[in-house]
Amino acid sequence: MPAWALEIDKADIRKAEIIEVHPETLGEGEVRLKLDRFALTANNITYAAFGEVMRYWDFFPASASNKGRLPVWGFAEITESRHPALGVGERVYGYFPAASELVVQADKITPAGFIDVSAHRAELAAPYNRYVRCAGDAAYSASHEAEQMVLQPLFLTGWLLARYLNAEKGFGAEQVFLTSASSKTAIGMAKCLRDENPAGVEVVGLTSQGSRDFVERLGLYDRVVTYADIPELSLGTASAIVDFAGNADINRALHQRLARDLTVNIRVGGAHWEDSTPAPDLPGPKPSFFFAPDHVQRVIAELGAGGFQSAYGQSWLDFAGRAKSWLTFREFNGADACLDIYNKLIAGDAMARDGLVISA
Repeated sequence: MPAWALEIDKADIRKAEIIEVHPETLGEGEVRLKLDRFALTANNITYAAFGEVMRYWDFFPASASNKGRLPVWGFAEITESRHPALGVGERVYGYFPAASELVVQADKITPAGFIDVSAHRAELAAPYNRYVRCAGDAAYSASHEAEQMVLQPLFLTGWLLARYLNAEKGFGAEQVFLTSASSKTAIGMAKCLRDENPAGVEVVGLTSQGSRDFVERLGLYDRVVTYADIPELSLGTASAIVDFAGNADINRALHQRLARDLTVNIRVGGAHWEDSTPAPDLPGPKPSFFFAPDHVQRVIAELGAGGFQSAYGQSWLDFAGRAKSWLTFREFNGADACLDIYNKLIAGDAMARDGLVISA
């Protein structure tokens, strides 16, 4: 089929369409990456919901200024290269648009990867500009590509959150509430806190009634409660919130119930994107946004690149190795499937226990 891209109305992310695109002619040092497979998760809806504020729309220019191309994580092959260090047929992993291809200006090439130094990406978050060469990645496994696409970006955020909470001694809290506890990022954070929780904070999963059994079966939370239980939460215990749901009503209910006990509200995602902006008059601490790339840079500065890979890598491999015990991977083909899955994610119809992969 012709080259294509998913484009989204920045003003109303419910409006999306597949457009035909015309392949660019490569300049010196450029490489054409043909998308093979990429994941679609609720995290991609967060990218769209915060596209303007967090500059996610700026990575992949669209056909018009009011349109955006959705960032995704996936695998691609080099089908054309005007860089002498990168050959046709090589497989890479990284940050792409939901589309059939991407042209990058490759530089800073090592056996492990390279950077897209295109001018429009120069001031954007650096971790998103790096592409991993699969042949030089000791952790790469062709049989675990689905786990890598669907879970690795989310698990990294969960790992960073757990490390942040531990470094801040739990922000003085005795219990931490993880909203949208069935989400993959929350599950990753809960797993990391189950492995290492020096502050001894009780990890409480907050979820819907329909997801309660699934969350409890994970065995990662010390306690699971539903959103309907919020008005009955016991008082007098110092509490923190890590908000993956991004639901304004849930935030207000938690703050009204726990205002005197709250020490921090860390805002991570926007699964409930239609009503995600916290009210300005919430009692207690104001929600503060967690931007994972900034924390990646801080941890690398603290541990060094090798130390970061060692600390993160072992935890990731353990998590990925257990993923199929709770997650079912489903693969779909082509542009129409991409649009259909995006619309289902926007409508909240996709199941947290499904790992959705698009073959481009």
